[in-house]
Amino acid sequence: MKLFLNINSNIKEVAKSNNLDLAEIEEVKISEKQLAKPRKILKLVRSGYDEILFGCLDIEFQRFIPFMLLYILLSNPKRGRIVDEFGKSIKFNIFRTLFVTIPLLALETLLSIFIVMFSYIYYFVWRKIIIRRSASSFGE
Repeated sequence: MKLFLNINSNIKEVAKSNNLDLAEIEEVKISEKQLAKPRKILKLVRSGYDEILFGCLDIEFQRFIPFMLLYILLSNPKRGRIVDEFGKSIKFNIFRTLFVTIPLLALETLLSIFIVMFSYIYYFVWRKIIIRRSASSFGE
């Protein structure tokens, strides 16, 4: 039995374009916001299914692919795919997830933190110092 976590797709279109048998699929509809709730998703993916499928409208516009791959990595069968209505799929590969996806996600997180810190320092600290200097030189 396969678990199909339907994010925003039509399961019949996904099954038709990816040659899936609807009789061996159990569908659970979730939203993108629910992907940020690991307890619920992990409970679903560890429920004893043979394969985990994430279904979406179009993979090209899906922004949570690294998190879906992490959920498949943390599932019991460690087998799964991300499929869309156009027949495209991303098959889970444990080595690619561990050595490419996770490090890229960590790098993106670190760079985002750096940008936030730099922006805070520039806009709230550095600019106040410059404004004070220019205000004091203006008064002279």
